[in-house]
Amino acid sequence: MRTLLAIAFSLLVLVPAWAEDPKPAVPMPPVTSRSELVLVPTMVRDKSGAVVSGLSKGDFILLENGAEQKIAVFEEIRTSAIRPSRPPLPAGEFSNYLVREPGSQRITIIVMDAINTQFADRAYAREQILKFLAEVAGSRDPIALLLLQRSGARVIHDFTTDSTVLAKALRRLQPGDGAPVADNEETLPSPTTSNLALSNENAQIASEIQQLVQMLDNMEQNYLASQRMMAALLTLDCMQQIARAYAAIPGRKSLIWASGGFPFSIDDLSRLVSGSSAAVPSYLSDILPRYENTWRALNAANIALYPVDVHGMVMALPGAERHISATGLKSAGQRISITHLDTLDTFRQFAEMTGGKAYFNTNDLVHAFRDAVDDSAAYYILGFYVAPEDRKPGWRKLQVKVQHPGAQVRNRSGFYMMPEDKDKNKTKLNEIALALSSPVDFTSLPVLARWTGTTPNGDKKRAAFELILPANAALVDEADQNHLSLEFQAAASLTTGKAIASNGRSVEAHLKPEALAQVRSAGVTYKGVLELPPGEYNVRFVVRDNLSGRLGSLAAPLQIGP
Repeated sequence: MRTLLAIAFSLLVLVPAWAEDPKPAVPMPPVTSRSELVLVPTMVRDKSGAVVSGLSKGDFILLENGAEQKIAVFEEIRTSAIRPSRPPLPAGEFSNYLVREPGSQRITIIVMDAINTQFADRAYAREQILKFLAEVAGSRDPIALLLLQRSGARVIHDFTTDSTVLAKALRRLQPGDGAPVADNEETLPSPTTSNLALSNENAQIASEIQQLVQMLDNMEQNYLASQRMMAALLTLDCMQQIARAYAAIPGRKSLIWASGGFPFSIDDLSRLVSGSSAAVPSYLSDILPRYENTWRALNAANIALYPVDVHGMVMALPGAERHISATGLKSAGQRISITHLDTLDTFRQFAEMTGGKAYFNTNDLVHAFRDAVDDSAAYYILGFYVAPEDRKPGWRKLQVKVQHPGAQVRNRSGFYMMPEDKDKNKTKLNEIALALSSPVDFTSLPVLARWTGTTPNGDKKRAAFELILPANAALVDEADQNHLSLEFQAAASLTTGKAIASNGRSVEAHLKPEALAQVRSAGVTYKGVLELPPGEYNVRFVVRDNLSGRLGSLAAPLQIGP
């Protein structure tokens, strides 16, 4: 079987790629080492907030879990406001390639979180974003605008340096778009039987009523838990999609998350990650793998999170405290204050873990948006290697010290070392499903797709396509007999969203020297077909490198005539 797979794969790679391929944004050298490079973008400011420039590698000390690490990568970065763009392609060809620009780019992604934000707060956030876009008109900073709603992430407008275009797109958004999955406010008290005048005659009836009330209360709690889980999954999926979509853009990216809160508490997540025996909501235990993958994706894509609390100024009520005691039931107002404090704690932790900043208790959201955009203008990039034998899973703390008078340092507070994947097939299927459903293309693996013709097949037609990976894009493990593992998927749906057809294939091979040379020089080409009746289709292609976990995806619209 291994021989047959190698022969089949050699037939695939013998199909040459096009003569002049558009180059991916980041070169793809052959990778065989299992050492992991950890990059730590570091902001250095003086007491007035001005950038401290001109520092050398010797001015920095990098610590991982308190142990000093050898700085293997060091660079002072000055970013350019350049809009990510795609290279021009012939008709019938599509790619997720990005034009390679010199230096590091400065880009900003703004997400309006509708599922975790109440209607009035969404309206306020929309108003503040429009005001911000009006103020930055002419700045030419590339900004993309997304909406997180019940159906998942939605692109309001892709990257543009014209903020007036973004404002027009935002104004077209209907007020009711993206209704929350679950209400963030305190739920009304459940009905009780305390006002029943009990007697011997109605005691049994009252008992039955109490059981019914308890059953309804349990149903409500289960419903709210399921809604919170749905909100949590959608939130994490959106973060993953954004991370994977912009991974190929060099430099630090700012992700502004305009929201009323996250559907999980940082304390609960911290206990999950540390393996604490303390009780946490059951729905969070179910999403722990998604949570871990999200942090890894954000770190790998060099994305800093800037949560912005769209409640505006919130005054904490007297007596509100961080935790509700076991015996002292707080008032509804105090419970809301405690919920809000949880939100702020979670915002702060998410920002610190990615090297961003959290903004809250302010009615000047415009300043928060502007500050987040400017934050990536200048920074230092430090990096160190994690040795292959040092793979213990879990969260690892990072600290950067700078030997410069008055320097104020901010960097991401850690990184997550993933545990060994015990169900690689499930992980693969989940990631491919995420890529197929994403409104944005994943870019960590460069892919080009082309339609090569249609042929009749009864009342349908066979639409032939090619998926092409450029030279050295796929990881080949030379230590394991030139092992290569790829997954190709294609899915066609009507413009209404209804799925119609799919095509998929796994390629596992240990390449012979001549096949390896072909992969190195000409890349990999996969040929497939989709059988479809006449009509207009949205087709998404996904390629996954199973050895590195990198994904590439793209959309290729297709029209089949009668």
